[in-house]
Amino acid sequence: MLTQVITNILNEHDFRVLGLAGLISLMCAFTAVLMAQRARESAEKDRWRWLLKSAVVVGGGFWAAHFIAILGWDQGMAIAHGFWLNVMSGAVMIGSVGIGLYIATYNRTKRARLLAGLIVGAGLALMHFVEQQSLMLQGTIFTDVWFNAVAVLATLPFTGIGFVVMNKTYDRVRLLLATALLAGAPLVLHVIAMAGTTIVPDAMQPVPDRIFTDVVLGFGVSLGAFAVLGISLAMVIMDIHLTEHQSVEVSRLQGLADAAIEGIVVVDYGGHIVDANPSFLSLVCHSARQLRGQDFARYFHDFPRGETVTNLSERAEHVEETTLVSSVGEEIPTELFFKCAIVRGEPHNVVIVRDLRERRAAEQRINYLANYDMLTGLANRQLMMDRLGQSIPTALAHDQKVILHFIDLDSFKEMNTTIGQHNADQLLKFIAGRISTVMRGMVTVSRLGADQFCVVQEGVASTESAVLLLERLRRKLSQPFSVAGREVKVTACVGTAVVPDDADDPSTLLARAEIAMKKAKSIGRGTYCFYEESVDKAQEDRRKLKLELSGALERGELFLLYQPQFDCDTGVATGFEVLVRWRHAERGIISPAEFIPLAEETGAIVEIGNWIIDEACKEAASWENPLRVAVNLSPVQFLEDHLAGYIADTLQRHGLAPRRLELEITEGVLIEDEERALDMLRTLKEKGVLLAMDDFGTGYSSLSYLRQFPFDKLKIDRSFIINLQSDPQALGIVKGMIGLGHGLDIPVLAEGVETESQLAMLRLEHGDEVQGFFTGKPKSIADYASLTKASEKQDEAGQPAISGRTA
Repeated sequence: MLTQVITNILNEHDFRVLGLAGLISLMCAFTAVLMAQRARESAEKDRWRWLLKSAVVVGGGFWAAHFIAILGWDQGMAIAHGFWLNVMSGAVMIGSVGIGLYIATYNRTKRARLLAGLIVGAGLALMHFVEQQSLMLQGTIFTDVWFNAVAVLATLPFTGIGFVVMNKTYDRVRLLLATALLAGAPLVLHVIAMAGTTIVPDAMQPVPDRIFTDVVLGFGVSLGAFAVLGISLAMVIMDIHLTEHQSVEVSRLQGLADAAIEGIVVVDYGGHIVDANPSFLSLVCHSARQLRGQDFARYFHDFPRGETVTNLSERAEHVEETTLVSSVGEEIPTELFFKCAIVRGEPHNVVIVRDLRERRAAEQRINYLANYDMLTGLANRQLMMDRLGQSIPTALAHDQKVILHFIDLDSFKEMNTTIGQHNADQLLKFIAGRISTVMRGMVTVSRLGADQFCVVQEGVASTESAVLLLERLRRKLSQPFSVAGREVKVTACVGTAVVPDDADDPSTLLARAEIAMKKAKSIGRGTYCFYEESVDKAQEDRRKLKLELSGALERGELFLLYQPQFDCDTGVATGFEVLVRWRHAERGIISPAEFIPLAEETGAIVEIGNWIIDEACKEAASWENPLRVAVNLSPVQFLEDHLAGYIADTLQRHGLAPRRLELEITEGVLIEDEERALDMLRTLKEKGVLLAMDDFGTGYSSLSYLRQFPFDKLKIDRSFIINLQSDPQALGIVKGMIGLGHGLDIPVLAEGVETESQLAMLRLEHGDEVQGFFTGKPKSIADYASLTKASEKQDEAGQPAISGRTA
C-alpha cells in the first residue's frame, strides 16, 4: 500500500499544485490555532463571533486546500467539478470545524478536545468523499474501500491529537505541533484515498463541459484562500496586539488591581474568566493565559449550588467562606464578594477573592491561648469545664458515668525551690507528657494550676476503670524523672468524683474531686481517694468498712464458700467456683459486691486475692475427686507484676495440677491496658492454668478479645439466664453466645441457673456447663463432700453424677 501511495504521488500529481495545497493547509492550520485561542480568551459575546468566524475561515481554508490537491491529481484527461456538490462539501467542512471548535472552547478536558478533533477529522473525510462524487470525466471512477478506510483512520489521529495539543498554544512547541498536525490531516487523507482511486476511460461518455480550466480554478481558489486566510490572520494578530497593549487608563486601573492584596477576577456573563490580578493568580498557581476562558466556579469546592456568577453579581452577594483549590491541589479558605462592573467598555462580573488563611491562623491561635495551657499544651480549666458541660448530659442520658480525677503533686513548691524555676517548668512538661501517655479512650487531660492537673474520663460504664487508671498513673509517676542531669522522684495525691454518684454538674463535680484530693493529702503522699459525702450515713459506713476491712483478714473474718459447676447434659460435677464472704462482727455476713470495691480502692484486694488463691489451691489439693476450682481475679490484682509467679509457687507448694486451677477474668482488665493484659494472659497460660472470660456478653469488645486470645471457657452472665424464659431476645443472645463458643471450640458455662426449665432450655441449646442456685448454692466445701470424695457411683469419667436439685 505504501508503495502505491508513493507511486501515486510521484506519477499522478503535479508537485507544484500539491505544494500549493500544502501551503494553504499550513496557513489554515496556523489560523485555526490562533483563532481558537482568541475564542477561548474572549468574553461570551465576542466568543461566539470568533467561533463563527473561525468556522467559516478555517473550514473554507481546509476545503480550498483539499480542492487544490484534487486539481493537482493529473489523470491526463479533462475533469470537471460539480458546483453544488462542491458547495455541499465546503458546508460539511465548515460545519464540522464549527462544532469541533465549540466543544474544544466550552469543555477544556482532554476527552472533549479529542472528541472535537475526531469530529473535524470525520468532517474532512466526508468532505473528501462528497467532493470526489462531484468529479465529472470521460470514464468511470473506482475507489478501493480498503484505501478509503486507511485514509480515514490515518487522518483522525492527526486532527484528534492536534486539538488535544492545541489547548496551550502559548507554548511555542505545542503551537507548532498543533499546526503541523492539523495541516497534515487533509493532505494525508487526500494522498492515501486517491492512491486507491482508479479511472477506467469510457469513449462512449461525452467529454465534460468546463467553464474554467484547472489553471483558472486553481488560481482563483488559491487567491481567495490566501486572501481570506491572510486577512483573518492579520485580524487575529492585530486583536492580540491590541489586547496586550491596553490604553493608559486601563493600564492604570490594571496597576491598581495588581497592587490589591485580594484576588480580583473579571468574569463574563457565561461564568468564564476574562482576566485576573496577580493575587488571584498566586492563589490558583496559574498564569493569566491559563486562566482565560476557564469556568470560574471550577476552582471552588463548595461554590453555591444552583447559582451562577452573574446571578450572584446582580444581587451583590457575599459568600463568607468557600474553599479554593489551586492547580497544585492546595485547599485555601476564601471569602467571595460579587458585583457588576463595566470593564473595557462592556458589562462584566467582578469577583473579589479574599484569602482567609491568616485570619483562620489568628483565630486558631486565639482559640489555643484561650483553651490550652501554654507551658504543657494541655487543656486549661475553661476547656475542661466546657467538655464536662457537654459530656455530663450525654452520660446521664445513656446511663453512663463521667469520672473526674483531681491530681495534686506532693511538695512541688519545695521542689521548685530546690531545682529552680526553669527546671521545675521542664519537670511539669515531663509530668504532663507522662500523664497523657497513661490515658486511653475518651479522656481529657488538663492543667489547672502550677502543680495541679485534672483527668476526665467520659462514657464510663463503671468505676472499675477509674481504679485501673489510678493504678496505672501511680506506677507511671513512681518512675523517676531526669531533669538537668538530676534524678527527681515525684508523687501525687488524687481525688476522684463520679457523675452521677457524686454530682450532676461540672462545678460540683470539680469541687468534690478537690475535696477527695484533700482527703488523700491528709492520708499521705502518693495516695488516692474517691469522694465520700461525710454527712451521708451510707458513705460514713463505707469509710468505716474500709478501715475495718484492712484488718479483716488478720482477724479471720474472711471465709470461702464453694458453688458447684456441672456438665449441662450429664449432670456430672466438673468443678467449683470459690466465693469469698466477710463475717463482720456487728453487721453479720457482708456480700463481696459491697466490700470487694472497697478493697480495690484501698489496695487491700491484692492481699485478699492472694489469700483466696492460696486457700482454694490448698483445699482443692485435698479432694479425692480431681475437680477444677475457679477463682475470680480482681482487675487491680491482675495488674500486679508478680501475679504469675505467685500462682506458680502456690500450685507447687500445695501440689495442685495447674489444669485444675481456673482463673476468671472480667473484660474490664482488658479494656484499660489491653497490651499489658494480653501479655499477662499469655504468661498465665504458659504456667498451665485455665483461663475463663467471666460475664461474657456484657462488654462491648468481648469478641475482639476472643480473636486475640484463646480462652479456655466463656461464662455467660446471669442477667441473660434470668430472662431466658420470658425474653426471646435473651434466648437469642444465649443461643448466639453458645454457638460462638462452639465455633471457636471454647466450652460455655451459664451462670445463674435458678429453675429446672432454664436448665432444660440450656440443655436443648447444647450448653456445656451450668452453675446456679438450682444445681447448687454457695456453701461450705464440707457440704459437698459427696462431690469431692471418690464415690462408687461414678460416671464413665470417674466423677460422681447428681440427679435432681442440690439445694
